[in-house]
Amino acid sequence: MTNLDRLKIELSEKEYFKNSDEIYSEILKENGLDPFDTYAKANDQIDMLESIYTVLQMLANNIELYVKIETEFTNTSAAFQYLQKRLKDLRGEIDRIKLITHYEDGSGNQSNLVSYMFYNKQGGNE
Repeated sequence: MTNLDRLKIELSEKEYFKNSDEIYSEILKENGLDPFDTYAKANDQIDMLESIYTVLQMLANNIELYVKIETEFTNTSAAFQYLQKRLKDLRGEIDRIKLITHYEDGSGNQSNLVSYMFYNKQGGNE
């Protein structure tokens, strides 16, 4: 399965944008993944999760796009709250995986326990 196919599966095959494949492909590229390469969880999971996060962030910034597709929400406020929770949960998962894999970004910055604990402490105060 390609990275693009995996992203679409993670987004429940939803076409949130006109030309979704082009937009999704660009987001994958921005996050270090070639859309047409084979998805390999061991190497690509963090970049894929970051791509999913980017798509959801774009939808949170234009909630009408999201509500057009996700019709179970009665109003935009409920949809926005759902997206914010999903973004927070996804960021926590990304940080957790970075911590356990000792992830190091292109600049040499490495995830560490202090930043993980700080983020999760902040998230627990809500």
